[in-house]
Amino acid sequence: MKCPTTFLQLLIGLCAILFCIRTSAQVCPGGGSNFASAVNFDPAWIYGCNTGTSCNGGVAFDNRNACEPVTSMDACAPAPLCGLLSNNGSDIWFRFYASNATAVISCFQNTSLVLGIQAFSGGPTCGSLVTIGCALSLGPSSGVQLPLTGLQPGVQYYFRIFGSANPLSQRTGLYCFCGSTGLGNYLILPVLLKQVTARAVQHRAEISWQATTHDASHEFVLERSADGVRYVPVQSMHVSAPGTEHGYSMTDQPPANGTYYYRVKNAYADGRYDYSEIAVIKMTELPALTLVSNIVQDHLEVSAALDLQAEILDITGKPLKKVLLAAGNNNVPLQELRSGLYLLRYPKGGETKRFIISR
Repeated sequence: MKCPTTFLQLLIGLCAILFCIRTSAQVCPGGGSNFASAVNFDPAWIYGCNTGTSCNGGVAFDNRNACEPVTSMDACAPAPLCGLLSNNGSDIWFRFYASNATAVISCFQNTSLVLGIQAFSGGPTCGSLVTIGCALSLGPSSGVQLPLTGLQPGVQYYFRIFGSANPLSQRTGLYCFCGSTGLGNYLILPVLLKQVTARAVQHRAEISWQATTHDASHEFVLERSADGVRYVPVQSMHVSAPGTEHGYSMTDQPPANGTYYYRVKNAYADGRYDYSEIAVIKMTELPALTLVSNIVQDHLEVSAALDLQAEILDITGKPLKKVLLAAGNNNVPLQELRSGLYLLRYPKGGETKRFIISR
């Protein structure tokens, strides 16, 4: 009569073991037990998070014995400075590709656990890591965030999650990555810019460059500076041929004679950006007046190199009206003038432009 009871006990025990194994497999979804086995951070781990202030959804992780049997910290990396060395243990390793210059590694506890985060640049060999940030939660249920700045987009970084507390029971437990941002799991190939040149073409600056692109989700922005320090955008274009090396060019009308500095900005859809090398050009003999078109209807679009006063004349040279132009683009109304051929003259510079009113 004791055999059935013994068998039933064995069956219950076996079920309990299987349940434990299954549960452990669910809460050990991918962290590496040491630096050599660090795994890519998966943004899908935080997609189920309902908030960024608690483990309310998302994937749970576990650094208890079933998931991290080695309690000592991996010596391949510098020891954390954000906690007592004797209190640290059970580190789990991850790696990520920076998607922009900043990132936040955010962790919250599902159990009583004092969490630590330490991030690194360098790798992939043991001893090559350099600490770029370290943070420790204030208690076993307060959560911890480690903001990172100065990251290079597309570069791989590492971090480890560990427990840090005097009680052994608070060095291990369950946690999640809710609230983490900027942690990519794949290499984003940068746009490669080279051979940036600038030259004067018919009183305009023409900037040309070669670029090898890998997607069509960004644009080129041409920026100009008069002092090599402060730049302003003047033109933009979307990439035209992803996956190949192509030649690109844009033109600009500088406001006056002088030396100008140009650079090309890569503006990616995810907010990242980088710059080309700088091309320098010296513009001389720029016209004071430039017409956008010499065939107009109700207004004349004219670009002035500086603030000036010009005048409009008929074809015989008779003055009809004076116009004040500001440096840059101007719209001059012409509704009172009939169709015909006219002159726009800047007396001080001796420049005269012809235009036709056609209605």
